[in-house]
Amino acid sequence: MSTIELLAPVGHREGLLAAVSNGADAIYVGGSAFGARKEAAFSNEELIETIKYSHLHGVKVYVTVNTTIFDAELEALQEYIHFLYLNDVDAIIVQDIGVAHLVKELYPDFELHFSTQMTLHNTKGVEFAKSFGADRVVVARENTLEEIKAMKQAVDIDLEVFVHGALCVCYSGQCLMSSMIGARSGNRGACAQTCRLPYELVDLKSGETLDSNVGDFILSPRDLKTVDHIGELIEAGVTSFKIEGRLKKPEYVATVVKAYREAIDQYLENKKVKLSKQTHADMDQIFSRGFTKGFLFGEKGLNWMSADRPNHKGIKIGEVANVKGKRVTLKLTSALEVGDGLRFVGQKDQGLQVQKMFVKGQDVKLANPGLVDLDCPFPVTKGMPVYKTTSVSLAKRVEVTEKTVPKIDIYGEVSAKLGEPLRIMVWDDASNMVTVETEELFEAASNTPLSKERLKQQLEKTGSTPFKFGYLSVNMDESVTMPISVINKIRREVLGQLELKRSRHFETREKTHVTLTNPQPAKHSETTTLSVSVRNLKQLKTILERQDIETIYYKEIKTLKKAVELAQQYNKTIIPQLPRIINDEEIKETVEILESLPLQTVMLGEYGMLEALKDSGYNLMSDFAFNNNNVQSIEALKQLGITQTTLSYEINQKQIRTLLKYASLPVEAIVFARIPMMITKHCPVKLLNQPNQEFCRLCLTTPFGLRDRKNKILPLLRTGNCITEIFNSQHLILIEFLQELQKMGVSKFRLEFTNETEAEMHQAITAYQTALQTKNIDVDWLEQYKQTQDYTKGHYHRGVE
Repeated sequence: MSTIELLAPVGHREGLLAAVSNGADAIYVGGSAFGARKEAAFSNEELIETIKYSHLHGVKVYVTVNTTIFDAELEALQEYIHFLYLNDVDAIIVQDIGVAHLVKELYPDFELHFSTQMTLHNTKGVEFAKSFGADRVVVARENTLEEIKAMKQAVDIDLEVFVHGALCVCYSGQCLMSSMIGARSGNRGACAQTCRLPYELVDLKSGETLDSNVGDFILSPRDLKTVDHIGELIEAGVTSFKIEGRLKKPEYVATVVKAYREAIDQYLENKKVKLSKQTHADMDQIFSRGFTKGFLFGEKGLNWMSADRPNHKGIKIGEVANVKGKRVTLKLTSALEVGDGLRFVGQKDQGLQVQKMFVKGQDVKLANPGLVDLDCPFPVTKGMPVYKTTSVSLAKRVEVTEKTVPKIDIYGEVSAKLGEPLRIMVWDDASNMVTVETEELFEAASNTPLSKERLKQQLEKTGSTPFKFGYLSVNMDESVTMPISVINKIRREVLGQLELKRSRHFETREKTHVTLTNPQPAKHSETTTLSVSVRNLKQLKTILERQDIETIYYKEIKTLKKAVELAQQYNKTIIPQLPRIINDEEIKETVEILESLPLQTVMLGEYGMLEALKDSGYNLMSDFAFNNNNVQSIEALKQLGITQTTLSYEINQKQIRTLLKYASLPVEAIVFARIPMMITKHCPVKLLNQPNQEFCRLCLTTPFGLRDRKNKILPLLRTGNCITEIFNSQHLILIEFLQELQKMGVSKFRLEFTNETEAEMHQAITAYQTALQTKNIDVDWLEQYKQTQDYTKGHYHRGVE
């Protein structure tokens, strides 16, 4: 049996039937809590039935526990994981390192998959996952085929790759835009799809809005489709092929799973993939924003974005040929049925479902290519393109019901001997075997004996069970008999036992319910420190002139050596603040640079560098990108060698207070910053200016931003090797709560600078120093922000869903 796995999304019972019927090897589902798709949640009772049904049909079940967790949820989380463990879940998918820590401590035999939400995107990150105890890594959607090959060659671990469906423009696990705009956190399973909204690109120096001839949805990616490249992924070492779409309709699940099942089987058998035109057309029809092969196969820019519209495009089937009042004549290039959905593309797209249509005046249910008339309730113009968005015939063709799910082949041998019980042995293709015999014995027939054919006929009546006999061998004496009711009873018993055997995967799991205790109460430092974070040498020079700042976090690795030399002249400490996104080559270069400098402390932005530096002797800190919101995550990082961590941007006042009671590491709070809303491999500047250039470098000379629907400007900054960060239009300012945070146990405060002027940087530092030293707030400084650009308190009070 192949080790290649086709992994299907399931968000409802109908989707489960579609996945099982069309060849999924495994499904991923979410419960009513702790899953990254809240709208596709199953109750515990539904999960139990889903697990049983899937296992019965030979399909594995992975449950998503892939949100960040707050301390108040830890008790419920432990109960939930215990429930999943006892109810035969094959693996759980996690984002929070605290959840992973908890699972490995409590249930070391529970298979653990690290979600794409953990932002594991380099080989060292995969090595970290392996060393921590993960059985599988869901790699970032931004990884290329070559990077995945390198991961597999370096680490013996299962790799799961998204091969089809919606793409996130931001690296998963690093998006704060949804939570900042509407308090709906993508890290908590409530993404508001802010990337699918319109934005304009603005030159921040001139204030000019740049024209876009590709559309306004410049953060909205196309959908991924790699079905023709399955072979390359298999050869690269990919273990699991993941389809996105737990919120999609069952017709989508059926169509896409069937296509990828066919592609995988073709390649494993013939080393090539050749799907029919109809299969591709069905995938286009069922849902598509336009397809891309993604970063996996080097597509970017216009080949990656769906800038003209953020939702399903459909298939073009013709155009408006004539308009007379409400009667519209379409010139079709493919068939149209009553019940199909249409979209008319113009300045404002509008759609309808076909109720009636006419060919040469005759009312028809099906119109073939040519002219067709229909009534349209909104104005359209001649020449307007027309797309089919839903297809009645496709929906019928892929529809799956409980009755249409294929039955499972089983096989049996029967012994029917005089004076002996009826014995039946049944088995399946997965080597499950059940043997049952009756209490009653066969007797000599006084009248009409039981025939071999009748006995076999009764035993093969599998009825409403999920089974059908592939063959049934009967070894029977002549002239014997047994009541039909006894035969029916043993049939029900043997099939019931086989069903139970197939439904259970882990009979030996321990039933004991154990819990983790919190770490000891925290001891907090009474010494308060203020640090600043700068991005480049220009900002660094501004800070070095001040005597009241001793510790400076520095982000630009390529100029780190110069930064350290400058800091030494002022007797200041530089702490490299390493990026959240860094590839294998950059990790190697960064380690070499760090080793060449007189450094003691390094702040980490992701797990790959943690793995690379774990034995280096450096004092290691973790930044906000680790999304630490609970004591278990902090305890996990402490055991990994971290000596200080940073509060996430999504934790509120009450949650901070609870966290700091037992936090086993010192915690730093960012109290002034433009919150980084997204970090992305996609560049809106290049998309609108030089989409065909590998590196346009425009952002190095001109500052850009995105204008949203509310006329707010979100600054764009380049980080690392052409990675774009999108920042909030407002500054996060928590100066009013410094004393409160100190009382909670925060003794380290950080100011993060992005695109501020020299004067703004000095004013912010002075205001915070004064507030910490005198416990008085510079009201004038705050008022200035309110008047000129306003500010936000982030999630300090409101929190996130």
